Amino acid sequence: MPAGRPQKEFHQYLTEPTNAHVGHDVYIESPATAFLYYAVQAKKTVDLCARNLPTYSSGRYTKASLNAMQNLVASMLPALMGHFETFQRHLFAGLFDRSVHLRDFSSEQFFRKLNGNREVTVNVVRLAAHRNTGVGSVGMLVADSLGGWHDPRKVNDHFQAFFKRFNLFGNHDIERLRVLWQLRHSIVHTGGTLTLADAQKVTSLERFGETRIAFENNFIFETARKLHPIVKRSTERLHAKAKGQLLPNRTEQDLQDIEKFFEVRSPVTVWF
Repeated sequence: MPAGRPQKEFHQYLTEPTNAHVGHDVYIESPATAFLYYAVQAKKTVDLCARNLPTYSSGRYTKASLNAMQNLVASMLPALMGHFETFQRHLFAGLFDRSVHLRDFSSEQFFRKLNGNREVTVNVVRLAAHRNTGVGSVGMLVADSLGGWHDPRKVNDHFQAFFKRFNLFGNHDIERLRVLWQLRHSIVHTGGTLTLADAQKVTSLERFGETRIAFENNFIFETARKLHPIVKRSTERLHAKAKGQLLPNRTEQDLQDIEKFFEVRSPVTVWF
């Protein structure tokens, strides 16, 4: 260890986040807006590094710079998809918490549809962790009890517990999301190699089996850009469905809260 540098344990490296950090408080208020803000920040992070890494006089990256860029771009995908999962969970949880405003909503029927062939149970230890926090989101406890958030088809099933035959994601969006989730899985779980077995799970990736995953520099830009309309379509589709089921005589405060929750706002509006 270099002289004079204090030895610290892993947890001691945690520090205060900058103002650009997107916390759960923002997702609780408006899931789509929170995610889209982070997506733009992810793109800006890659752009900043791309502009400042050393290059040859020709403008081409040095070998070390190219290695650094490929490592950075690949590492950004799991972070971006982690935020996308958080968007989905909070959209589900927030709708459940606001289901008191929905006409003909039955908790009994909801859980019957949600269960299907599986049993949804609340982890009591996780429940205890929320005591005295003031969070109070029953919807988040339900969302945390569900699996399948990395499969857009299963996510559609979750939301169909609210509205029969409702799909949060359309077929084209499902195929794009499946590619991203599989690439994320391979980076996180198989050391950045797309195995032959995993590649065969997604049609678009079939010919890339046994490939070490590396992306062009603009991959995160394209991912952030293409996720914008997916988030907009899904959120607005859900908003329209929920709005059509609202009970009459909601207070102005309730209506403002619902509108804020389904808000879709981004620092880069042209990506919509």
